[in-house]
Amino acid sequence: MRALQLSSEDTAGTDGTGRRNRLAKPFAAMGLALAMVLSTAPVAAQAEDVDLTPGPTVVADPDSPTGYTGHFVYYNPTATSVRFVGDIMLRNWEDRSDPTVYSPWDYRPGLMRGGGAYDVEMTEVADGYWVTDVPLAAGANQYWFYVNNNTSLWVADPANSPIFAPDGLTGTARRAFNKVHVPYDPVKQNYAPLAAREIENPRPDSPKGTWSYVPIQIGAAERTVGVYLPPGYDSNRAEPYKTIYMQHGGGQDQSDWMNMGDVPVIMDNLLHDGTTEPAVVITTNTNYLGAANQGYPNLRDIVLPFVEANYNVSAHPTDRAFAGLSAGGFVTMNLINYDPTAFGYFGPWSGGVRVNAATPNLAVPYILFGGGAWDFGLPNAGQVAALDEVGFIENSVVAGAHDFNAWNQLFTIWARDYLWHPEAFIADEINTIKAGVAAASLNSGNAKALTVKLDQALKLVAKGDNSGAVEILNGFVAQVGELQSAGKLSAEQSASLVQTAEKILFNVGYWL
Repeated sequence: MRALQLSSEDTAGTDGTGRRNRLAKPFAAMGLALAMVLSTAPVAAQAEDVDLTPGPTVVADPDSPTGYTGHFVYYNPTATSVRFVGDIMLRNWEDRSDPTVYSPWDYRPGLMRGGGAYDVEMTEVADGYWVTDVPLAAGANQYWFYVNNNTSLWVADPANSPIFAPDGLTGTARRAFNKVHVPYDPVKQNYAPLAAREIENPRPDSPKGTWSYVPIQIGAAERTVGVYLPPGYDSNRAEPYKTIYMQHGGGQDQSDWMNMGDVPVIMDNLLHDGTTEPAVVITTNTNYLGAANQGYPNLRDIVLPFVEANYNVSAHPTDRAFAGLSAGGFVTMNLINYDPTAFGYFGPWSGGVRVNAATPNLAVPYILFGGGAWDFGLPNAGQVAALDEVGFIENSVVAGAHDFNAWNQLFTIWARDYLWHPEAFIADEINTIKAGVAAASLNSGNAKALTVKLDQALKLVAKGDNSGAVEILNGFVAQVGELQSAGKLSAEQSASLVQTAEKILFNVGYWL
């Protein structure tokens, strides 16, 4: 094996300083047995044979099934035992009917993280140096430690710790997710969904945004919001930036999306690729948002005004997005139920489906449900489809469980493919109408005239020309009425086409 990459948490702070770098010593392979040992196994390795640099080191390894091995060293001279735990067990994404949970050692193309926690006793190689090796695959991998078998305390890696919010959770109340970035080996990993997870890895040559925890006064208490500013953020830019609000889950706080959630890295990379728009990302803490049944008044009355007063961001709802995972998914759905017009885009993930179909103006925002394929909080596809009859709603299922394996991918998909793209949500309705036109047995001229209008309307929505789209859709509705009057469409066929067109007209017209 050769030392390839060290991974520590990405920098926080408004000065945009670089990552903490540690120089790795070359080390000899400890063999597969080391990572699989239990506490009863003898300590066979000598300290001089092993790299004892604290923290994670990722090495290219021809003997690893993924092509890379993660070498983890935790220093704690008072510990009597240390367990390495990581959400790196594997499931069969290629064949989701396969119930098997695979070890990282069993990797083959088609397997993806989502099988739950890999939990192994680390070996004390020298006084206080606890070591284990494990194969790792592409993207951000999360891990933590249990010391002295205390599973109530998720111990952060002191050599690679997340950068926690100063007013966030502490002790046993918080789940400490450390991350390590792993490259993609196109020969050994050889699977497109894994290759896609390289978007989660820092690029040495890409422009970098900055992020930090910014104080905000909530009542009598000073709290913080996490703030990511895109590369080249310009407080005087003529066009205000859009905002993305990200909400954490249980056992988490405003720290997690900025750390294990990998938002700064993913945003930097998507912007480098030109596949999303520059946006300011805000992470908040559920504990200070206010009462759910009042629509989180502190979010509405304090956080949003604070962000919009202190940063060059748009105050228009179509330029705001809000998403959350697990318990944060509940927050997102509560916001939708209280007032779906406050944000143009919502992402309720891994929290089931709790949106009320009778909510007024549910057809105003664009909503992306999502979760991991092996996620106990995966939204029910049938319930999402029923809501889509009322609103403009999509559903994304990714490889993962109730973990950041799923949530990092969902953020990538949301920011790249859905945010600021209303046409991605309206396309289904357009296709439904086109299918109705095709089934109506109209002559080719009439059918083409209707279809062309629908295609034009969708293109105009994509360009942000809602006025033009409304004009074209009104022309479509008028033509359907003429065809019904001429006996070329039945009343039932006409009603079906017009009903869906009017749903789109309501949505597009609302944002004029």
